[in-house]
Amino acid sequence: MYVCICNAVTESDVHDCVAAGAGTTGQVKRACGWKPGCGSCTTRLAQMVRDARNSDTIETTAA
Repeated sequence: MYVCICNAVTESDVHDCVAAGAGTTGQVKRACGWKPGCGSCTTRLAQMVRDARNSDTIETTAA
């Protein structure tokens, strides 16, 4: 599913960036080559990054 239609960035692209170490929306945007567009993706992207960080924290704590 697309997260950003303006830049054709998918959920998979975002997950790959986070897995590679991107921990903020800005880092994900730079890693994906995001260019300014309509901005409707910003909330969804921020939530995905937050969820990924929380997931990493839970996995680290459980290990």
